[in-house]
Amino acid sequence: MFVPARCHRRNARRVAAAGIAALALAITGGTAALAAPPAVAASLATSGLQDPDGAQPEFEGYVGYHADASSAAASATTTDKPKTTDPGPVATPGFDTPDVPGTKVPQVKKLPAVAPLPSAPDPQQVAAVRKAVATNGSARVAVTATGSLRSDLGTSATASRVQGELTADAQAGLSATLAGTGSTLVGLDPVLPAGVWTVTQDGLDALLADPQVGSVVLDGEAYATLATSTGVIDSDLLNTAGVLGNDFDGATGGGYQVAVIDSGVDNQHNAFTGRIVSQACYVTDSSCPGGVNASTAAGSADECTHSTDCDHGTHVAGIAAGSFFTGGHEGVARGAGIHALRVAQDNPNSSRWTAQFSSINNALARVYALKTTTSPKIVSVNLSIGTNTVFAPGDAACAAVNPTTNTWFSLLQGQGVAVVVAAGNNGSSTGMSFPGCLTTAFAIGATSDTDVPAGFTNSSSGLRWWAPGVSIDAPVPTGNNHGFKDGTSMAAPHVTGAFALLRECVDGNGVPITNAAAAANLDATGVDVTRAGVTRKRINVLDAATRTVNNNDFASPEVFSGNGPINDFDFTVCSDAEPGEPGPFSVDNGVWWRWTPATTGTATISTEDNGTNVTTFDTTLTVYTGTSLATLTPLAWDDDSGTGNRSLVTFPVNGGTSYRIKVDGFGATNGLLNLHIENGPAPLCQGVAATIVGTPGADTINGTAGDDVIVAGAGNDAIDGLGGNDRLCGDAGDDTIRGGTGNDIGFGGSGADSLRGDSGNDTLLGNPGSGSTDDVGDYLNGGTGNDTLDGWVGDDQLNGGTGNDQLLGMDGTDTVIFATSAAGVVVDLAAGTATGDGTDSVVQAENAIGSARADKLVGTSGTNVLRGGAGNDRIEGWNGNDTIAGGPGTDTVLGGNGNDTIAGEAGSDRLYGNPGNDTVRGGDGDDQIDGGTGNDRLYGEAGVDRIAGADGTDTIDGGVGNDVIDAGDDADTATGGAGNDTVRGGTGNDTVRGGAGNDSVYGGTGNDRVFGDSGNDRVFGESGTDVLNGGSGSDSCSGGTGVDTGASCESTSSIP
Repeated sequence: MFVPARCHRRNARRVAAAGIAALALAITGGTAALAAPPAVAASLATSGLQDPDGAQPEFEGYVGYHADASSAAASATTTDKPKTTDPGPVATPGFDTPDVPGTKVPQVKKLPAVAPLPSAPDPQQVAAVRKAVATNGSARVAVTATGSLRSDLGTSATASRVQGELTADAQAGLSATLAGTGSTLVGLDPVLPAGVWTVTQDGLDALLADPQVGSVVLDGEAYATLATSTGVIDSDLLNTAGVLGNDFDGATGGGYQVAVIDSGVDNQHNAFTGRIVSQACYVTDSSCPGGVNASTAAGSADECTHSTDCDHGTHVAGIAAGSFFTGGHEGVARGAGIHALRVAQDNPNSSRWTAQFSSINNALARVYALKTTTSPKIVSVNLSIGTNTVFAPGDAACAAVNPTTNTWFSLLQGQGVAVVVAAGNNGSSTGMSFPGCLTTAFAIGATSDTDVPAGFTNSSSGLRWWAPGVSIDAPVPTGNNHGFKDGTSMAAPHVTGAFALLRECVDGNGVPITNAAAAANLDATGVDVTRAGVTRKRINVLDAATRTVNNNDFASPEVFSGNGPINDFDFTVCSDAEPGEPGPFSVDNGVWWRWTPATTGTATISTEDNGTNVTTFDTTLTVYTGTSLATLTPLAWDDDSGTGNRSLVTFPVNGGTSYRIKVDGFGATNGLLNLHIENGPAPLCQGVAATIVGTPGADTINGTAGDDVIVAGAGNDAIDGLGGNDRLCGDAGDDTIRGGTGNDIGFGGSGADSLRGDSGNDTLLGNPGSGSTDDVGDYLNGGTGNDTLDGWVGDDQLNGGTGNDQLLGMDGTDTVIFATSAAGVVVDLAAGTATGDGTDSVVQAENAIGSARADKLVGTSGTNVLRGGAGNDRIEGWNGNDTIAGGPGTDTVLGGNGNDTIAGEAGSDRLYGNPGNDTVRGGDGDDQIDGGTGNDRLYGEAGVDRIAGADGTDTIDGGVGNDVIDAGDDADTATGGAGNDTVRGGTGNDTVRGGAGNDSVYGGTGNDRVFGDSGNDRVFGESGTDVLNGGSGSDSCSGGTGVDTGASCESTSSIP
C-alpha cells in the first residue's frame, strides 16, 4: 500500500504493514532532504512507509502557500503576475543544496577559517520551531554545537583530523542529548559540528536545556512563489494559440483526455466544471461509495467530505488539465477531459492517504480498458505516487517490487498512453522511488522557476524530464479555492498535461502525432538541467509543439515562386504568435509563407479548398511587404470573403518582389488549410498591362531606364518614370508623376494630381478619362518638347513649357500658365492660340497667366482670369465678367464688356473698365484709370493718378498722391484722398470731397455737395444749387451760378 505524507495531522501513527511493500504519495514540503544514514534507510525500506514526520505538511511550511485556501484571502491571491527572480535555495553551508543547471555543487573538503558558531539559540528561530512542533507533532531542524569549531588549528592534514574528531564528538553529544526523546536522525554534516534531526517536543526541550547547543532552526528552503507554472513551460501560450488539449478540431468534450490515479478529484471545483469524463474508486477497505472495494459510478472518485480527503488529487488534476476559475489560473491542457481514479483509502487513524498495490493495478487496468474501448483519446496517465525506498538505474529490485505494475505500464505505453510518474522526494541524485524507477515509466523530477533542481527531488540517469515542482499554485477543494504545494507530485502532472497538448499537434501530412513523436519533441526542446552529472530537459511545451510547424515563425516561412497556381497543404495546429508578430485579426497562431511572383500581375490568394486539401477552420489572411517583423507593411487582409469562413484577397503584385503571407485562426481557432496562390493578368494603365505596380498606400515608385508601365494604385503616390517612353497611371489619390526622359504618357487619375512630362514629347492627362468626372483639379507641366496636356474634368492648371504644345483645359475652369517662358507670350483664349517659347494651341481654357516678359493676353466672351506677371503687358478681357491683374510693369488693361475686376498692381498702368460695372484699382505707380460706361468703383491707390468715371453712377477714391479726378456723368461720389488733389464732379448731382491736403474741388453741373475736408482748400459749386463746406483749414468757397450755401469757409464768393 502507499501512505501519503499527512504530517498536518498531529501525532500521526505509523501503520503496521507486515510483509507488504508500500507506496507513498510523492509529496514534500520542499525541504533540502539529507541522505539518511544506512540504518534509517534500512528501517524505511523494511516498513515500506514514508516517515510521517519526515516531510513538511502540505498545508503548512510552504513558502507562499495559504493554509486558509478555502478563505476569501486565499481565493483572492493574485497568481497571474510577473514572476520574481528565484533567489535560490537557502541552506546551511556544506549541506546538499540543489545544483545550478550544469554545475556540480562542490563539497567542503577542508576546514577554512570561518566565523564562530552561535553560542546560544536565537529566540525567534526557537519560536518558529516550537510552532511547527506544536502544529505537526514534530519538526525537521538543523542543530549546531558550540565551541567545537577550531579555526586556530590551521588547515594541515593533522589539523583536519583533529577538527574531525572534535566534530564527531560534538555530533555524538547532540545524538546523546536527543536519545530517548522519540527524535530521529536525518543526517550529519560532513565537516561542521551539526546535523539534521526530526525532533519531538521532548527532543526540542532537551536541546534547549543542553548548554552545548548553539542553534536550533527549521531546516527549510526559500523559493520565490511559482504561482503560474504553466508560464515556465509555456503551455499558457500554447493554450492562447488555441491548442487546449481538446483536439485540433475544437470539439470540446471529444478531445484528448488524461487519467489521474490519486486520492480523488473534487468534481465540485470550478476548475473541473464539465471536465470530468469518468470516475472510479479502487480500495481494499470497502470505503468506496456504497461500502464497496470497487466502483465506477458517478462521484466514486469525488469523496471530498473534508477538504483534505481529495486535496492532493485535486491539486494534481488541476495542474494537468484544470481550466480557469475565479482567482485561479489554467492548468497545462485546459481543454482536456479528465478520468479521475481514486485509490486512497482509510488507515486506522482515518487518513485517506494509503493505497494497496492491488488498488493501483486495478486503476491501471481501468485506464487500459477505457483506452481500448470507450475512451480512445486518453493519451497520458499520472501517478504522483512513490515509495520512500529509492532504486538505482537498472536495479532489478525496482521491478521486483510489483511486477504486475511494470506489466500494466508496458501495456499502456503500447496503447499510446504516456505513463507519467513522480520521481519521488527523497532528495536522492542517484536513484528514484518505485514506480518511477521502472524503465516503462516517464519519471519526472522537480525544478524551481529558475530551473534549479529542488533539494527534495529524486533523480538519476533514469529520469526522463524535469518540470516545475516548487510552490505550484493549483486548485484545492472546493469552489474556487487554490493553494501552493511542492513536490515531484506537482512536477509530474505538468508532463501529463503536456502530452494532451502535444497529441493535438499534427505531422507534415496533417495527421495527429503519436506519443513517441511527442516524447521526441520534448527531448529535442526545453532547457538543459544538470544534476550530479546527468542532464535532462526541463520541458517546454510550446517549443515542443511548434517544432512540428515548420513555418511557425516569420524567419522560417514556406517559400514559393512563380505565377502558380499553387496549392499548399498546411496547418496552424500548434503554431503560436512570436514577439512582434503583427496582424489586423487574431495573432495567436499564424503561419507564414514567402511568395515571389515571376511577373507583375494580379494575385489571388485564398484559403479555399482544392481537391483533397481542405480548410477546416475559420481563417484570416494577411499579405505584407517587408524584410523583418518590424518593417512589415500590410497590403491586403481578409476574414471571410471566400466561401464559408475562408479568406480571399486579390491585389496587384510586382514580378520579382517577395510577399509575406500569414494565415491565422479567427479567435484562436486552428486546423488544416489549403493556401491557394495564383497570379493573373497585370492591372492596366489605359489599356496597357503594367510592368510595375504600387500598393494601396502612399508609394514612391521609380521606373527603369527602359519603357515602363506603372500603375500606382490608391494612395498619394510619387512616380518617376526615369528613362524610356513610359506610361504612368497614378490612379486614386493625390499623386505626383514625373515622366523623366523620353516620350511619356501620364494619367493622374482621381484626386488633385501633379504631372510633369520633363524632356520629350509627352502626353499628360489629369484624370483617367472614359467619361470620368471624379477629379478635383490637376497641375500639368509638359516640360521641354512638344507636349499634349489634357486637364479633362476639374479646375486644372496647364503649363506647356517649351515647345509647340497642345493645352486642353476641357471641363472645369482651367488656366494656361506661361510663367516660365523665356520670351513674352501672346495668348488669345478666344482664338485658341499662344506664342512665345513655342506655338501652342489652347482649347477650352478660361484663364491665362503670362510670363515675366511683355505679354499680350486676350480673353473670351466668357468669364476669364488673366494675369500678366512682370513686364509691360497688354491684357484684353473682352466680354464677360473678367478678373485681370497687370502685375509689375507698365500695363495696359482693357476690361471689355462685363462687370470686370481690374488691378494694375505695381507700375504706371493704363486701366480701362469699358462697359459694365467695373472695379478698378490702380495699385502703385502713376496710373490712368477710365471706368467707361457703367456704375464703376475706381481706386487710384498710391501714385499720381488720373481717374475718369465717364458714364454711370461711379464711386471714386484717388488714394494717396496728387490725383486728378473727373467723376463724369451721372450722380457720382468722388474723394481725392490724401494729397493735393483736383476733383471734378462733372454732370449730375454729385458728392465731391477733397480729402486730406490742399485740394481744388469742383461740383460741376447739377446740385452738388462739395466738401474741402482738411487742408487749405478751394471749393467751387459751379452751376446748380450747391452745398459747400470748406472743412478744416483756411478755405475759400465760390458758389457759382445757382442758389448756393456755404459753411466753414474763410472766404466766400457768389454765396448769398
